[in-house]
Amino acid sequence: MNFSRSTVRPLTRFPFDRPLPRFVPFVKEILRILITRAVVHSGLTTLGRRLFPKRGAVIFYGHRVAADDEGYLEGLRPEWLDDQLAYLTRHYEIIRLSDLLRCFEERRPVPERAAVLTFDDGFRDNLTRALPVLQRHGVTATVFVVTGCAANGALPWPQRLGWLFQRTPRPELVIRLEETGLPPLELPLNTTAARRRACLKVKEFLTRQPRAVRESWLARLSRELEVEPPRDRMLSWKDLRELQVAGWELGAHTVSHPWLARIPFEEARWEMERCRADLREHLGIEHPPFCFPAGSFTPELMRLAKSLGFRSAFQPNPPHRVNTLENSHPFALGRLGLPNAPAVYLEAELDGPLPVVRRLWRRPEASGRRPVDLSLPLPHSPSR
Repeated sequence: MNFSRSTVRPLTRFPFDRPLPRFVPFVKEILRILITRAVVHSGLTTLGRRLFPKRGAVIFYGHRVAADDEGYLEGLRPEWLDDQLAYLTRHYEIIRLSDLLRCFEERRPVPERAAVLTFDDGFRDNLTRALPVLQRHGVTATVFVVTGCAANGALPWPQRLGWLFQRTPRPELVIRLEETGLPPLELPLNTTAARRRACLKVKEFLTRQPRAVRESWLARLSRELEVEPPRDRMLSWKDLRELQVAGWELGAHTVSHPWLARIPFEEARWEMERCRADLREHLGIEHPPFCFPAGSFTPELMRLAKSLGFRSAFQPNPPHRVNTLENSHPFALGRLGLPNAPAVYLEAELDGPLPVVRRLWRRPEASGRRPVDLSLPLPHSPSR
């Protein structure tokens, strides 16, 4: 049994720089399962909820709601989402993101033991699979929309790239990623692990490319790998309006899902400005919350988000898990990933001692960033 997850970090660290023996991940997974179940069934989470109640709001995020890993993006199974929501609605009050932001804006206390649900990118299964599950529990969520995908149906570029490598019939790819004078790379594609490694190598290169160059590369790779990515996996503008009618909220996630900290500042500005304009034009949203793709941001980009009229933004790896008036503000909100596993893992992560153990185990520099100072000026921008 192998549960992938985005919040539960391994409790063990293999201290060598050579590849791990094949049995190590299996042993670590077994230990994780045993520790998690022991934490829950011993009553430690019940005790944690009583002794250390969350005096603020925990914001959760997910992406796809599916039982597969299309495009190398693991989905959260609908039955696990249902299980997790049963736990959250039993022990927490699920509120809308706008309600939380209103607390900050009006300086009203954040409700205790509050939870907010968000989904990134705008996958269509948020409508077809997540919406019915959330409706059964009487709650809503916020979807952060990649507006270019809503317009043309294309997958976000990282999942498009993953789809190409997952589905190609080619046994090898010979490619020159940069003009370095070195021979082309020969990337084997004959095993599942080799395909994923090749995808990651190309992905690292594409994160540093402007949008037009990145799109040109994706078109070329589609031809060379003999794969055509699908165009029916994303929410359309019509779908997004349907979610609005159902009480869901929508936020901004750029036009093309670039890693904003890795591209020129002016192109990052365009991605953010155009995304906000798209949401205004198609959905009537004037001041949406913003979410940085892949958590890629700089303090200058966070200040830019505020200056462009966005209502809020998330800060990756913040020093806090529970958002309160004392430790946060609308542009320093922290989030936790919903684990791709049954609710027992969410319970152990949220209300058990595992986060404390992890903070003691992790290096000091990995313990989170301080909130960005929004009062500093933006970099000088040339006239456009």
